[in-house]
Amino acid sequence: MKTPLSSTRRFAVSTAGVLLAGSLAIGGLAPAGAAQTLPSAALAASAAVPGTLAPAAAKRVTQVKTTSNLNMRSSSSTKSRVILTIPKNKTVPVKSQASNGWYQVTYNKKTGWISNKYTKVAKTATTGGASNSAKTVKLWVTPKSTMNIRKGAGTGHAVVGKINKGQPAYATSKAANGWYKIATQGKTGWVSGAYVTTCSKGCAIDAGPYTTNRAGLSDRYFTKSAGADLHASVNGKKRIGDIPRNSIVYRDAAWEKKAGPVAGWYYVRTQGADGWMTASALKRSTSAKTSNTSKTTRSKVQKQANGKLPESMLVALSWDKEKTLIAAPAAADLGRLNAAFKKKFGKNLEIDLAYRTLDTQKFLYQELGPYIAAKPGTSNHGWGLAIDVPESYNYSFKGKYYKWLKANSKKYNWIHRKNLEEFRADGSRNPYAEAWHFEYVGK
Repeated sequence: MKTPLSSTRRFAVSTAGVLLAGSLAIGGLAPAGAAQTLPSAALAASAAVPGTLAPAAAKRVTQVKTTSNLNMRSSSSTKSRVILTIPKNKTVPVKSQASNGWYQVTYNKKTGWISNKYTKVAKTATTGGASNSAKTVKLWVTPKSTMNIRKGAGTGHAVVGKINKGQPAYATSKAANGWYKIATQGKTGWVSGAYVTTCSKGCAIDAGPYTTNRAGLSDRYFTKSAGADLHASVNGKKRIGDIPRNSIVYRDAAWEKKAGPVAGWYYVRTQGADGWMTASALKRSTSAKTSNTSKTTRSKVQKQANGKLPESMLVALSWDKEKTLIAAPAAADLGRLNAAFKKKFGKNLEIDLAYRTLDTQKFLYQELGPYIAAKPGTSNHGWGLAIDVPESYNYSFKGKYYKWLKANSKKYNWIHRKNLEEFRADGSRNPYAEAWHFEYVGK
């Protein structure tokens, strides 16, 4: 199951009154870019940490004019990197204001921070609170670094959660101060627009926690040729680049619509992952063989590079509606196991995943970590000699399907290893437990 992690990023609280008092108190003839500190009275009145974003005020500065040549810096401190110098008498738009008075501005397509001491206010806007003046949007935002999610559109609001760097979230509102209202990982709140990228078409998205490869979908395709690519976004980063020919792919029209449709591309689920594939890479039927006509043995398969089996060593399971690909020597015994399972329960085994390419192993290891995914190049899935059944109740440790498979699969040369059981010998819970994973040990 995919469980994105979170880490900490801290913001602080200030007020418009403190900001005004602070900027008046620190006014004077200090050199350009000199360090600024709030007077002790202001610090006592505020819980702010210099350099953090301040909440929206009744009068919000929207433009300032420089009163001297002024350095734009990477953060609201003279210790930070200089991005460029803004000439004297230039008017620039303000995105936000820090608790030490500095402005976040945009100039020459660059965004950074400038000292308020060497500017004068050119324009303000009256707001009744950022949340009240929000407009509806439908887009995805991706943090440039780990961020706080707040209850309202400003740093004066309580933190309700975190969002990781690179973790997409769906935004439904944008406040006047540039903050976005998002929903992610069961949390709803606001993030600063200053630290995210946005996307409305062909986006990298968060389609929720992993359930099964099929995920209740029915719009079924198969890959036309070996080496098919799965992308995080349209023409974006490649997630998997070695998907075999005749691999099952499900188009997910609902998430495709929410991710922003792009002609010639489908949002899909395949290989235990989701992402974008070109429509031209897919076909409606499989041409994979369904029996071990080449008489390939298990030992011969294991001499191949893990995750790089030739197509000649793979077969599709004829009784499986998804025609899942598996190592040829394992198919017959799995068919016998399925026949016994069907006799007992009146239905076929559900195979979620089987053969796993090297790229797929790398992707899943990065996504799931070592407790769930084997180190790339070592998985029995990489030889097509393992299957995963769905992560559903009946296949769980307490489920009737798991209990039957655990007791009977070895009769058909398939086993559930002891090191994957729910509890260890000493009674402690096993962090590596997997009810869904079975391996082939036949010839």
